[in-house]
Amino acid sequence: MRIDLSKTFQLITDHGVSFGLKVLGAIAIWIIGRLLIGMAVRLIASDLERNKVDATFPRYLGTMVSGTLTVILVVAILGFFGVETTSFAAIVAAAGVAIGMAWSGLLANFAAGAFLMVLRPFKVGDDITAAGVTGRVKEVGIFSTTILTPDNIMNYTTNPYRRVDLKA
Repeated sequence: MRIDLSKTFQLITDHGVSFGLKVLGAIAIWIIGRLLIGMAVRLIASDLERNKVDATFPRYLGTMVSGTLTVILVVAILGFFGVETTSFAAIVAAAGVAIGMAWSGLLANFAAGAFLMVLRPFKVGDDITAAGVTGRVKEVGIFSTTILTPDNIMNYTTNPYRRVDLKA
């Protein structure tokens, strides 16, 4: 049995060049895709800032959009290499459902925080009553809102002074 080295070398060279071109194409797709994702995130953030949405919300929305588009970009690059992406998409969808069910309470709080930032029923510095607590809004976050009560009972280590009303 004789091996023809010239044919073997030619076969390796052809496949190597083909694979190398695919790698260069994937790198180009990645760079262009990341540039487009960055432009989309900046466009969304500037639109939200122009509409006077709370400054925290565009950052979180930008992170979510960037993450989602990056996953789509990776799936597209895998498809470019000939990898079957339908099973990968099914795994990502199943993982999303599982994570959503596991974090349902956290996601509900996240959605409530997002609505507070978008709808702005109150802002930092407003005096409000919420869930039986009356106080001044110190911070509106995506997961929590901090309210300082009139006697500063919020966290004994955070507030060095408490107000006490006594009638004499």
